[in-house]
Amino acid sequence: MPLLLCRRRLLLLLLLLVAASHGDASGDTYDTSICLEKPTTCGNVSISYPFYLAKETQDINGSSNSYCGYPGLAIDCDNAQPILQLNGTEKYKVNNINYGNGSITNVSLVDQEVVDDSSGCPRVDHNVTFAQGSWLLFPAGMPLDYLVFFLGCSFPNLFLPPENIDPITCSLIGLTGQSYVLPKDQVPPGNWSQFCKTFEVPVVKYQQMDPKGDAWRKGGYGQVLRQGFPLSVNDSRRPPNCTQCEESKGRCGFSQAREFIGCLCPNGRVRSVRCEPSDLTTGEVPRHPSRDGTRTGIGRETVTRRLARVAVSCRVAAATGSTSIAMCRMH
Repeated sequence: MPLLLCRRRLLLLLLLLVAASHGDASGDTYDTSICLEKPTTCGNVSISYPFYLAKETQDINGSSNSYCGYPGLAIDCDNAQPILQLNGTEKYKVNNINYGNGSITNVSLVDQEVVDDSSGCPRVDHNVTFAQGSWLLFPAGMPLDYLVFFLGCSFPNLFLPPENIDPITCSLIGLTGQSYVLPKDQVPPGNWSQFCKTFEVPVVKYQQMDPKGDAWRKGGYGQVLRQGFPLSVNDSRRPPNCTQCEESKGRCGFSQAREFIGCLCPNGRVRSVRCEPSDLTTGEVPRHPSRDGTRTGIGRETVTRRLARVAVSCRVAAATGSTSIAMCRMH
C-alpha cells in the first residue's frame, strides 16, 4: 500500500514539475530584451523605450504580438535605416530622437520619398496627417513652416497662373504641366491652385532659402525637406495604468489593438499595474520566455534531482513497510 501511494505521489509531482518547467499558463512573465533597457542603434539613431523595434513582439498575457512601448512608435531597422510609419501607412526616416531626460520626447522625421530620391528634384505626394488619438503630434511652441507642392498644374485657356511665382525647373518624373514648390506664407491668393495637385509638408521654420532663386527652382528646396520636421510624443495619451507602471520603474506593454495589457518589470515579471520592489532587480523570476518562444526556468536537471529524491523516499517507505505517506514526500 505505501508503495502504491508513493507511485501516485511521484506521478503527480512529475506532472507538476513538467508544467512548471514550461512556465505558467497565465503569461505572467516576458522576455526582458523587448523593452530595450539598453538602447539599440540603427544607423546613427539610438532607439529605446518608449520607442521599440517593430519585430520585437511576443505573446504577453495571452495577447499575441504585444510590445514594450507606446502605440505608433514602432521603428523598423531596414538596411541600417530607422523607419517609422505614421498612421501605419506613410513611411518616414528617423533623423534623430531626443529622449528629453524626463521631459517631452521629440523625434525628427523626413519623408522616405525624399530620402530615396536620386533625381535631385524630390517631391512629396501626400500630406502629413495624424489619426485620432495619435501618440505623436507637432510640438507645442516650436516654430514650424510648410512647403506647399503644386504638382502637374494644367491651366485652361485664358487662365494665367500668378505672375509673381516661377515653376521649378528640375524634372518631376511622371508629371506633365508646371509644378511649384513654395513656402506656405508665400503662396499667392486666388483659385489657381485648383488646377494642381496640392500637398503640404511641415519643415523647420528657421531653414530658409530663397524660393525665387534659381537654386531653389533647380531642386534646392530638397535641402529644406531633408532637414525633416519634429514631432513630440503625446504623453497625455498614456492611460492611468501606464503612468502608474512607469512610476514604479516598469515599462508599459500594449497589444496590437493599442490596449494596455500589463506592466513589464525589470526582472521579467508582468504585473497588472505596478511593479513590486522585488521586481526591480533582474534574475529573480524563476522562468520567462526565451527568444525562440520556449520558456526557461526550472530546468530538466532540477526536475531530475527532485524526482530522484522522491524515488529514494519511496524505496525507504517500501522497505520499512511504513504506512505513512510522509516518507514519500519531496524534501
